[in-house]
Amino acid sequence: MYIVVRRGAFDTIDEGGRLAGLAAVRVLEEFGADPEWRERPGKVVLRARSPSQWTRVLEEPHAAASDGVVALPPRRRSERGDALTKIQAMSTELEPPPRSAPGAPLLYALNPSVEMSSGKTLAQIAHAAVMAADLGHDVSCARVIAPTMFDLPGCVAEVRDAGLTEVPPGTITVRVLVREGEPEPDDRE
Repeated sequence: MYIVVRRGAFDTIDEGGRLAGLAAVRVLEEFGADPEWRERPGKVVLRARSPSQWTRVLEEPHAAASDGVVALPPRRRSERGDALTKIQAMSTELEPPPRSAPGAPLLYALNPSVEMSSGKTLAQIAHAAVMAADLGHDVSCARVIAPTMFDLPGCVAEVRDAGLTEVPPGTITVRVLVREGEPEPDDRE
């Protein structure tokens, strides 16, 4: 799955992670996916640096999380097409996530012992968002919090990296936390 970010769409890991996760969930909801892709499609975050690159991406079938973040339906790397082959992986420096997120019922906590590029970090958060959505959580109100919060209670899912790029296989990169006292998905109705 390709998640494409328009240059300047956000400045923080928190906002970028929330939008990348939302885009990943929306593209799977809108376009469906065979079980293999739904289970654990690889995710790559690319950055459209120019307006023409962004326009070409928008010509592809996609689901948007904002006017600057979209996800394209899962496809094999060999099927990505010209619009995606000319765009580079995102590596823009982003502001770190906040130490807390008051009122957010769903949190993505980054592993403090793992260093990843911004694009890799957003891809891992997108994995966490798909996992959370599959468990019935509303990812639209999720927040990314500081790595110092990684060991908080309430973990409902963990992203374990396949080890194909920046981190060793099996490394836990992100934990999905449900805040204590917040309603569970079944209690919302």
